[in-house]
Amino acid sequence: MNEIEEIQISPSRKAAGNICAGVSVVLCGVFLLLCGVNVIPFTVQDALAASILSAVGLAFLAGGLIQKNPVSVWLAAAFLTPVLVEILAKTTSATYGNLYPIYIAIPAVACLATALIFRKFKPHLYPVIFFGGLSMIFALQSSRVAGWSVAAPCVVVFAGLCVLLLALKSYKNKDKNIE
Repeated sequence: MNEIEEIQISPSRKAAGNICAGVSVVLCGVFLLLCGVNVIPFTVQDALAASILSAVGLAFLAGGLIQKNPVSVWLAAAFLTPVLVEILAKTTSATYGNLYPIYIAIPAVACLATALIFRKFKPHLYPVIFFGGLSMIFALQSSRVAGWSVAAPCVVVFAGLCVLLLALKSYKNKDKNIE
């Protein structure tokens, strides 16, 4: 059975993480205020979602790096990835209908970021493959390379292949335990 490693965080690391979180929220509020008084040329309504997601994501990222907490880094990536969608949707001709595969890829992006930062790739491999693969299939539809008549069956085939992969992996691991 795998033991869960308990991370001991020193009081100074806890304080540093909390200070970074507070600074992130304050900066978000100041940015929104500057938008509200027209110093920054965005409306609060247009900047709100990306600003709040950024503040939360940066707070998680700072805390995760300072406290060496992979869960916080994973959450940071999960909050920061939609910021990219918001920015692209509001500054380019791309629409949410074109960009939704990025939302599907959030677990893959978060696992990849966590794996790269903490240099632990094996536990993140399957979520990266699964959610990355799904998002690529949906990207075929959202970019109009293929319609739903192609994308939907591809999702079914991909899901079946993932089930087969896990079944074979499970059988292989069970077979090793018998020997």
